[in-house]
Amino acid sequence: MAIPRAPVNKYLPREFWTRLAKDFGESDLTGFAPVLHPGTPRWFNAVVDRLQRRTWNQTLNYCSLPQGARVLDVGCGTGRWVRRLEEHGLSVVGIDQSSEMLSLARKRGTLSPMVSGEVQNLPFRDESFECVSAVTVIQHIPPQEQVCALSEMVRVLRPGGYLFLIELIRGHGLHVFSRLPDDWMGQVSTLGVSLVSWRGHEYFLLDRCFVYSVQKLRALVGYPVSEDSSPHSGPAGGDHELPDLARRVYWTLRRIAVALSVWTEPLFEKVCPSTVATHGVFLFRKQQTLD
Repeated sequence: MAIPRAPVNKYLPREFWTRLAKDFGESDLTGFAPVLHPGTPRWFNAVVDRLQRRTWNQTLNYCSLPQGARVLDVGCGTGRWVRRLEEHGLSVVGIDQSSEMLSLARKRGTLSPMVSGEVQNLPFRDESFECVSAVTVIQHIPPQEQVCALSEMVRVLRPGGYLFLIELIRGHGLHVFSRLPDDWMGQVSTLGVSLVSWRGHEYFLLDRCFVYSVQKLRALVGYPVSEDSSPHSGPAGGDHELPDLARRVYWTLRRIAVALSVWTEPLFEKVCPSTVATHGVFLFRKQQTLD
């Protein structure tokens, strides 16, 4: 199945994600493929989701939200985080610009209300939620619109509420617009929230070395290398346009690299600077209003 690919100046987010929902949604009951790494083996997306969920749980537990607290999940896609927030006894609302994604979310048992809309113009009143979360969402919004999106998320957040982001801090692609950690923190901190904490997520150093080696080898033999350099996407992983046999060999070897990366991840989290990771986990808190 082909992944939508277009020049950056022709990247239309709604159309892009709608096509992913149509092309990959029905064939993947987990709902991971359309929102993580389309075109990669299912086991790969399962590994990425497991790592994200561990980090997500740690951050959510830190927030200590009371039962029934209102939470907005921005870019909810196929509903994986909405369903998990439901399990925590929270009152959840999801929003996504693709109605096809929302349809997939409902088919996978998402019970909470979900609305179609853009984060740059959230259809909610000021100070409506105790927590607003976005997991690898803002990185897919064109850079000139990211601050507007973040401002809207802060607007609907209640004083004392938490803004929780997991976003890319390295790599780029045709639909990926990462920022350095200081840039993420600097942009958000001007909007009326204070940084609580940030840390690196998904170091995957051995897997990244493997991908880098494959890309260099392809360049040496004159085989085209994908324009997408985000660390974990399928084409960026080195398998784009490879013959079937070569692709099978590639993913067999990469599965070993991924397994070793998962095994060593706790070590790298302890000894490596957070800036070495592929993603940043950012937690902000909205400033309390003075009576």
